[in-house]
Amino acid sequence: MMMDIVAKEYALGIKDGNIINATEYEESQVFLDQALERYQTIIGSMPNLEKAEELKTRFENLSANLKAKVDPDEVKIDVNTIQSQLLKELDIEMKKSPPRPIDLANGRKIFKTNCAQCHGQAGNGDGPLATHLDPAPAVLSNPEITGNDHSTAYDNFQVISVGIAKTAMLAWSEFLPEADLWDVTYFVRTFSNENVQLPLVTGSTSSGDGQSTVSPGQAITAINGLLDESLKAFKAGQINSAAELAFDAYLGYEKLERSLATKRKELGLRIESSFGRFRAEIKRKAELDHVAKVKASIQTDLKEAQSVLEKKVGFTGLFIQSFSIIVREGFEAILIVAALIAFLIKSRNKDKVKIIYRGVIVGVVASFVTAYIIHEVLNITMANQELLEGWIMLVAVAVLFWVSYWLITKIEMQKWQSYITGKMSQAVSTGNAFTLGMVAFLSVYREGFETVLFYKALYLSAGEGGSGIMQGFLAGCICLAAIFYVINKLGVRVPIKWFFGFTSVLLYFMAFTFMGKGLHELQMGEALSLTAANFAPEI
Repeated sequence: MMMDIVAKEYALGIKDGNIINATEYEESQVFLDQALERYQTIIGSMPNLEKAEELKTRFENLSANLKAKVDPDEVKIDVNTIQSQLLKELDIEMKKSPPRPIDLANGRKIFKTNCAQCHGQAGNGDGPLATHLDPAPAVLSNPEITGNDHSTAYDNFQVISVGIAKTAMLAWSEFLPEADLWDVTYFVRTFSNENVQLPLVTGSTSSGDGQSTVSPGQAITAINGLLDESLKAFKAGQINSAAELAFDAYLGYEKLERSLATKRKELGLRIESSFGRFRAEIKRKAELDHVAKVKASIQTDLKEAQSVLEKKVGFTGLFIQSFSIIVREGFEAILIVAALIAFLIKSRNKDKVKIIYRGVIVGVVASFVTAYIIHEVLNITMANQELLEGWIMLVAVAVLFWVSYWLITKIEMQKWQSYITGKMSQAVSTGNAFTLGMVAFLSVYREGFETVLFYKALYLSAGEGGSGIMQGFLAGCICLAAIFYVINKLGVRVPIKWFFGFTSVLLYFMAFTFMGKGLHELQMGEALSLTAANFAPEI
């Protein structure tokens, strides 16, 4: 947070290697000293940080650059690199939006109680204590400090939160909760703006529910800014910084992805794939023109995504989106579960079908519980959520391969004769039946909690007019039930040997599919490296 202020104050104080505003330049150095002091406190309490020395060196290099009066753009790249690496090292996701809707009345009350003595009732810097302060308090009614054309609410929020060293401006984050800080931030901005645009907040933080609490346009503007910074760093030969900024841009997109997936999943997948390619091209130090071309394609798709996300959807649109979510996400699970049940019935193990149903029920319950824990309790970062999804899929792969192999062995002639003589019913032991139940559980669970979050995103994007979502969900469930019924009926009539073969091939196919998706999630979460291969098609 404080590092952003360093870059901003420096840009206001330096131009073409010369000091144009001594106060701003001095404040940039003061804020950097504060940031370094706080960082040293952190590493003192957390001695096991892997990149502690590397970060300390980056701080020292940045300090040297400030003293050398380098170009502000170079300082901004350094600041973004330090901030990104620090947040990643501490496993923190930066929140740049309020945790609840803004209460301007509360902001006014806080300002009059805590701030007016210095800044004055109207923010003119003429409070009763102002004459005793050196330096004088900031004039908050100055558009250059709080105006929409010169600053953002987040800029003001940072200063209010961390304070200004060697002045009377306290770090109010030590005294007020985050929500109150945001309230007073937006109240302060009323001094120089006739119409303060309050952020659209749904009641949870951006990191908490995975949804952006700002408009799609604002979020995409921020993402484009990170992409531009990434390309600048790449041009300057700062490959690691460029890759980290590209990853930060992707994490910003992840907050919009679920809302986009409910409306245009193919566009969402294309953007996700392009982000992966962009990072891969940076890491392999591809030609600048090629990297710039990939970035441009992402920004073109983001522009289209913004149009899709901002378009108001009526009953029919919400119905279709809701229907497609449950059918798309549930089809693979229904296919596997139906095939397993038909297999058990066909092999004279109908009494063990209940294990499959139990696996499905546990998978559904676990999906809701996991979705709640991820977004309401742990508030895990989007990158870690990618990793969780990837590992779940790879566990499912291991189980599917085992079950597929077990089914294949039943087609062999000797085992086949065993079935013919009526002994096949004994082949499904308690352990094997439990494994089949695990397949059912993982088939539901691997996409289940994400499906819950898709519907949450759909409800949030629909606002008050959510009519059509429940109807689409019910219609989709009926469609899946019909698929389940048809597979079971056909499965019972198909000769057992052919059915065993079909089921094993299906499970092998799903195992390879899950493997690809699982590895992809781990790559997007940066647990595995990603290498761009321009000669190969994207799948």
